[in-house]
Amino acid sequence: MIRAIVFDLGGTLDGDGLHWLDRFAALYENFGVRLPREIVRGAFDQAERRSSLDENISSSNFAEMIGQHVQWQLAHLGLTDRRLEQNLIEGFIAPARQAAAANAQLLADLVARGFQLGVVSNGCGNVAKLCADFGYTPFLSVIVDSRRVGLFKPDPAIFLYAAKKLGGDPGTMMMVGDSFDRDVLPAKKVGMKTAWLEGTASRECPDQSLVDLRLRRLADLPAALSAASLALA
Repeated sequence: MIRAIVFDLGGTLDGDGLHWLDRFAALYENFGVRLPREIVRGAFDQAERRSSLDENISSSNFAEMIGQHVQWQLAHLGLTDRRLEQNLIEGFIAPARQAAAANAQLLADLVARGFQLGVVSNGCGNVAKLCADFGYTPFLSVIVDSRRVGLFKPDPAIFLYAAKKLGGDPGTMMMVGDSFDRDVLPAKKVGMKTAWLEGTASRECPDQSLVDLRLRRLADLPAALSAASLALA
């Protein structure tokens, strides 16, 4: 039986399968800044690279992290519009906070059902800070931050590391994440069950045989686990 569930953070526990890049691209367009997607991606990727190395980010809460991320994006784009900056920050944070409130209750419900829970994230050193900020920490038995442990998804070793922290047997654990390549594939390689958070937009599954549960919304997880209880035994 499944006794432990580990979650991705960005795109999963702070949302419903929508990647940060997609969120920012939509926000730029909503605020009247129409840029080719590759241009937005270039700014986003630059901010991601800087986040992964910056010492201040490693101790930042969610609002501080997003504020700095947006500033780096706009600097890369050569934009100095303060109103746009604030709109991007607030437009990103508000729905993430809303999702976090619902997901904290989801985690509480799963713990009440007897599951051990954890987070495995390609983080910037501040994953534990973010989990505390979102209200997740009381429900988590382990938090694995790639920058802190020196292991990075999609390396299966990071999932083995999490499994060891949770008691050892990956076969009794499930990984829940929005990325097929970084979450589903490596977790399945170490023997975990997998739940792929597709999001509301339909996505083609690269290999259905590697996916035990397909979720549109994270809120669907408890019911999906119950419905698949025999398959997960």
